[in-house]
Amino acid sequence: MSLFRNKKTLMLSTVLTVAMMVAAAGLMDCSNTTPRSNTPMVYRTKTGKTIFVSETQSVGRSLTTIKISTNGFEHNFQEEYKDRDPVSDVFIADLDDNGFDEMYIITTSAGSGSYGSVLGFASNRDKSLSMIYVPEIQDGDKNFEGYMGHDTFKIEDQKLVRRFPIYNEGDTNANPTGGRRTLVYGLVPGEAMWQLKIEQSEKSEDR
Repeated sequence: MSLFRNKKTLMLSTVLTVAMMVAAAGLMDCSNTTPRSNTPMVYRTKTGKTIFVSETQSVGRSLTTIKISTNGFEHNFQEEYKDRDPVSDVFIADLDDNGFDEMYIITTSAGSGSYGSVLGFASNRDKSLSMIYVPEIQDGDKNFEGYMGHDTFKIEDQKLVRRFPIYNEGDTNANPTGGRRTLVYGLVPGEAMWQLKIEQSEKSEDR
């Protein structure tokens, strides 16, 4: 009887120990922040400057923190951008053809909408890096009539080209019926900073 009681006590003790280890591991995971990639993505401009892009994301969250840093500029740049959608693409291009590349980071939201956005940086003749102003989508903007995400971005002929399906009223997320919109962006100087400007907008019947 004593031997049975000792075995029962040992089994209960083992179960409790395992349960405590599992619970502790769960607590550690909930507070863990992990990088989306093991090392920063490295990009080099045509003038030999280096730009590093990395992301960190808390477990269970769809938003990330994007970190940008540079090497080789007269004044190197380092900045973090919190609560951003995950990076889906990065382009190095010279849209204004001034001899110095810009960087365009494309982010895409999680979920069925997959809304795209642009985080841009321009080289100030390789002395420093500064953000590019990207206008937000405004209500009533004809360029975004019927817009519900699903953007794609490409660099074509030294322009940033954005394409997305057009949704008519009553369309489901999986079945847009309004054709497609193509927006062509150029880079222009603003009063205080560089900015992306829509130079061309076209609607096609392609889906």
